[in-house]
Amino acid sequence: MARPQKQTVDYFPHDTDASESKTLTIIQAKYGNDGYAFWFKLLQLLGKSPGHYFDFNKPADWEFLLAKTHIKDTVTAKEILDTLSLLDAIDPELYQHGIIWCQKFVDRIADAYDRTVSGVPERPKIGVTVSNNDQSVSRNPENPTEMPQTKLKETKLNYITIVIFNLWNEQKIIVHKKLTDDIKLAIGRALKEHSHEELSEAIKNYAEILKGEQYYFKYSWTLKDFLKRGLEKFLDLEIAKKNYGGRDGTHRGHTGARKLPKTYREPEEIFGAKDD
Repeated sequence: MARPQKQTVDYFPHDTDASESKTLTIIQAKYGNDGYAFWFKLLQLLGKSPGHYFDFNKPADWEFLLAKTHIKDTVTAKEILDTLSLLDAIDPELYQHGIIWCQKFVDRIADAYDRTVSGVPERPKIGVTVSNNDQSVSRNPENPTEMPQTKLKETKLNYITIVIFNLWNEQKIIVHKKLTDDIKLAIGRALKEHSHEELSEAIKNYAEILKGEQYYFKYSWTLKDFLKRGLEKFLDLEIAKKNYGGRDGTHRGHTGARKLPKTYREPEEIFGAKDD
């Protein structure tokens, strides 16, 4: 039986004037050294990934991407990827499906495949599953427009849901162990009225107010309850500061304040799952 062809590389070109390219000039201007490091860590990951693409649709794979690029803030990582997509540094269409592919990167390492039977890895095509070095690979139909629009929206919604969930847990207000159906539903409802950027800002605003000693608001919600009861209160940080700031710098305490455990347990974890 023929040995499977390797579709990874051990190195890739890194030009001495790489930081002068359009992509890195913009990324560094917006995100500083974090942007520079993220880009080259991402290219390293693509070089070691079979087929030179990375699928981050699963939460574990998204966490792996953050770990490999050394970006702990989910929102920052998403913003950098959004910018790379806007610049066509990564494929915008595949990115919307949760797959990172850089055609220019593959073109630059094409020499490594000159003598191989399989040739240079091709752009992934979503929708058709094939086998690649004993690994399951997601592929597109020949005509990308054949993919139902509802499926595209569903994929994007799932990705945004994971981003919002991870951002919430990063605030260390109440850490949810699991992305439950109830939380997914609450995020989906909120996204019908607000953009995911607005949800992200509201969560960060809420964390800032909740943890600030100069603010009297100390009510710790779960993510689901925050989206239902608190979202509108924290969309605008300046308004929230005025609403919950102390008088003359003093702390005013909140009569209805209560604090829940840092790690939230779903009711079924405490009382057991209900019988069908």
